[in-house]
Amino acid sequence: MKDYRNMSCAACGVVFDEHSDIVICPECGAPHHRECWKEKGHCACEDQHSEQYEWQPEKTSDSANSAGSDGASSCESSREMIICPVCGGETPKSEDYCERCGYYLAHSREGAYERPTSEPDFSKLFDIDESEPINGVPAGDVKKFVGNMWMYYIPRFLSMVKKKSSVSFNFTAFFTNGLWFISRKMYGWGVVLLILMMLITGYQTYYYSVFNSTLGSLANEITFFQLMRDYKVLFGGLMLNYFLTLLENVMMLLCGIFGNKLYMNFCSKKIKKINAQATAAHSTPEQFNQRLESAGGVSALYAICAGLCYFAVLYVLKSGLLF
Repeated sequence: MKDYRNMSCAACGVVFDEHSDIVICPECGAPHHRECWKEKGHCACEDQHSEQYEWQPEKTSDSANSAGSDGASSCESSREMIICPVCGGETPKSEDYCERCGYYLAHSREGAYERPTSEPDFSKLFDIDESEPINGVPAGDVKKFVGNMWMYYIPRFLSMVKKKSSVSFNFTAFFTNGLWFISRKMYGWGVVLLILMMLITGYQTYYYSVFNSTLGSLANEITFFQLMRDYKVLFGGLMLNYFLTLLENVMMLLCGIFGNKLYMNFCSKKIKKINAQATAAHSTPEQFNQRLESAGGVSALYAICAGLCYFAVLYVLKSGLLF
């Protein structure tokens, strides 16, 4: 009989000694403890038999004996699988694409999310599992897309996903609304919100200009009821002004409440699109990560330009140059 001492069991990984009761698989030749064979009821490498697999001896150090089941055999490691974050299907770790849906998995393998040694490992501080899905994409991909502020956004995204909630208050979005959306490259939302804010401010400025020019010295003395009775047009304008002020406050509140949700949806949609392009182009993990970082992050220049334009318009309106 072949000497299997200092070789490990294909099932549990424990090293055999001279007293081990060994059973050999007749298909591939993999050795097992008799108890391990009885417990499994078949060879630990059974999944590989259809591929003409032949067990190869692999000597291990004495420390493997104390490692127990942690010392994986060659056949166990060869069939290690990755769970696709999109469809949930299993694919061998050696494959780049999901066998079920075609999702690009190369960047999900071990080491794909390693940061340069000069960058602090904040993921341990925030206890983030980078393989955990956010709207069908791995949290690690979302982190690369978000950029430097991932410590703020990723925990909130994961919390919303787990709670199945759309609410996560963002104070920056509340106070800056359209400018925040532009800074996060959600240009459509940002431009619409800025235009609405400017229109509301423009009307308010115009109304008070007409109000003061019409009433003159009575502007500070006339009561609400007198205005309603004697100046119906001005009163209607005042009601519209109150409504627009309320609308402005509601818009700010909604930006604060749903800003993170909108950004999470934006991130996942963009990442899925980039993944589809990477799949079609057979891109490497490095190319995929570069596309994520380029498409995401912060658009500081556009946000600054939009802010300057916005405040320039407000200055013109409030200075009365148009009225």
